Amino acid sequence: MPRTELTEEEKLNIKKKNLLFKRFVEPGRLALIEYGPYAGKLCFIIDIVTLTRVIVDGAFITGVPRMVIPLKRLKLLKERINISKNCKSGFLRKTIKSTNVLDTFNKSNLGKKMLIKKKRDLATDYERFQIFYAKRELKKKMNILQNKKVSESKKENKGDKKKAKKVKKVKKIAAKK
Repeated sequence: MPRTELTEEEKLNIKKKNLLFKRFVEPGRLALIEYGPYAGKLCFIIDIVTLTRVIVDGAFITGVPRMVIPLKRLKLLKERINISKNCKSGFLRKTIKSTNVLDTFNKSNLGKKMLIKKKRDLATDYERFQIFYAKRELKKKMNILQNKKVSESKKENKGDKKKAKKVKKVKKIAAKK
């Protein structure tokens, strides 16, 4: 059987499928700080200091100053911008605004969850009560509908059983004749 050569595109696809990790620690990678005074804020990796520490910056947009932070405190996200190592905050800010990276993050599932959590945290006591009351009323209506469906299906099953008994009796009588 002759051996066929793979095209460059096929080789790239094979390499992409075999990658163990999809999100690398690299300059321009968007990250979420999970621990510390800036927990819950977004930042961009600017440079790698050691295997366990990186320099991050929020470019006056996300509220994170330029600082060194351990990788254990970061969650790497899918979004990335093209910047050079150790770029300045002004250039980073312009790049963020021109690429709309934060908008694409806000459209992602994690961004939506964070937005909902922030709204919940900022809700007043009365707003939380309104949400609780609306959920309670919705659950009541759902239970009523569920009970109606169950009772209807039980009625149908009873009717089916009676019909089945009649059919059996008719078959027995027909078999005897």
